[in-house]
Amino acid sequence: MAGKPSLEALLVVPPLAAVRMPRGDGRLRAAVRNHLGLVWRVLRRTGLAPADAEDASQDVFWVLAQRFDDVPERAQRSFLVSTALRVASDRKQSKWHRSVSAGLDLEARASEAPLPDEAVELRRAGALLDEALATLDELERAVFVLAELEQMTRAEVAEVLSIPEGTVASRLKRARQSLETAVRRLRARPRSTR
Repeated sequence: MAGKPSLEALLVVPPLAAVRMPRGDGRLRAAVRNHLGLVWRVLRRTGLAPADAEDASQDVFWVLAQRFDDVPERAQRSFLVSTALRVASDRKQSKWHRSVSAGLDLEARASEAPLPDEAVELRRAGALLDEALATLDELERAVFVLAELEQMTRAEVAEVLSIPEGTVASRLKRARQSLETAVRRLRARPRSTR
């Protein structure tokens, strides 16, 4: 199973290697180092399998590299999240999108290896969350992932998604309700269908 891409992999493996680095490529390296985890998590929670998320991470940072001088440092986080959401949406609609992995990438979850029983439970919980998230429409899922899982403020989510804060609040409330219903339904399934 592919894991979160490394900083070195993103800066050495094409397409970033083919990009003419902007002035001060140390700033690009810092942006990758500071935001890779966020981009990776957003891509995974939109439903991309680990290998697709690794490729999509490269695409996201390639876009940043192309527009690096146009994106103020204070706006990088929002730019990267909105780019990640667009890249994920494009990949899902493309012929290259592979089916979503049922497991969780445990490397991204904890630095200490969990006990076998804990690992199984984490994998189940992650699979349940992924399956429940897949029941949401695209905007609700994006709002939920950014607000709840990434702990972004409503104002940040509104900026990233280019929607009013009130819409963020209503979509977040609806997403929470839909997820609660989906989780109850998924947990009620007979064990043999899981």
